[in-house]
Amino acid sequence: MTSRERVERIINFQVPDRIAFNFWMDRRRMAELDAKYGADFRINHYDADVVESFVLVEYPHGRYESANGTSWLAEPLFTSYDQVCDIVLPDPNSSDIYSLLKEDLAKYKSKAVVCDFPNVLSVLESMRPQAELYMDMFTYPDELKKLCNKLSDFMAAVAENVCKLDITALYVMDDCACNKGLLISPATLREFILPHWKKVIDAAHTYNKPVFFHSDGNLEEIWDIFACELNVRMLNPLQPNLQDVSVFKRKYHGQTGIYGGIETGILHIMSPDHIREHVRNLFEKAGKGGGLIMSTHDIDYSITNEQLDTFVSAIKSCVY
Repeated sequence: MTSRERVERIINFQVPDRIAFNFWMDRRRMAELDAKYGADFRINHYDADVVESFVLVEYPHGRYESANGTSWLAEPLFTSYDQVCDIVLPDPNSSDIYSLLKEDLAKYKSKAVVCDFPNVLSVLESMRPQAELYMDMFTYPDELKKLCNKLSDFMAAVAENVCKLDITALYVMDDCACNKGLLISPATLREFILPHWKKVIDAAHTYNKPVFFHSDGNLEEIWDIFACELNVRMLNPLQPNLQDVSVFKRKYHGQTGIYGGIETGILHIMSPDHIREHVRNLFEKAGKGGGLIMSTHDIDYSITNEQLDTFVSAIKSCVY
């Protein structure tokens, strides 16, 4: 069974030969492992099943500073909504936008290639500080909605072009929660953000492409929105220290699955036996009948080669 066949069975809630997987890490550690094992080490060395590719869209953004593997917005793109009319977006039909995705599709035909697709929150937070952005929802609601519509109209056009290609899924991304819960109320999310998620997701569904969705944090309060309103096929990462994967599995199996489930925050301090136990426990809780692709968010920089090898081997031992 190829990786793509494995993933397609899983996201259709059918039983594969084994669990599929992918993982992300601190980018500095990834660069070290690329140097050690060769480019795309997750795929070419560890044989990960999912390839996350990208569209090459350079959204206008503020000035960033970086240190120790982290970047942050140091100067906003705009300080007044009077400046928003000056924001120019690229041509959604430019071939350059799709060059990397097409390259990955040609290179990894046996893999499940999904297209990572940041949505309006992600882009807005590269233009304006997060706290100010959330205040804008109350002080400049009409202006913010106008900007969101401009962005999501462009995103939907790009998504439509992406979904004409042979991708396995469109992977929409917007962080809307923290460890304690949502960053804004469900009502505010519905008013300002949900229509723009839906616009892009509907474009994917028009072309019969399943949608994955990423948000860090505790999303339990809006699980139903993802599963029942947006018809998201796989939710990532569903952090198990914040949400009960067993409960999610019982409520949504056959509708929305889990792309994640790994305890990223402590993987780097686990013993090999603890890693094996953690992986097996997730498999037993959420693997029955498909609907589980094991994945992480960013594994800590300090993870050792032995820990990573153990992690991948443990996943590959989860056979049906």
